[in-house]
Amino acid sequence: MNDEEFFLVNDRETVVTPHMHVRCDGGNGALGHPLEYLTLEKGGETLCGYCGRRYVLEGTKAAEEVRASGTRPAA
Repeated sequence: MNDEEFFLVNDRETVVTPHMHVRCDGGNGALGHPLEYLTLEKGGETLCGYCGRRYVLEGTKAAEEVRASGTRPAA
């Protein structure tokens, strides 16, 4: 999903997304994990149960905090 923003916040991968439903495969191709579908309804954020990646809904206070305190990984 090209409209997601990736950050590192306290050494945790954090994704700011405009989508209520996301999927996580851990990245890294074959070195990732099984595909997990997640919903961001409760409070606008959730964690992947496999890799701990945090997903935050765009437009929430948490998303503003991520953008203010997080760093973008090098491309």
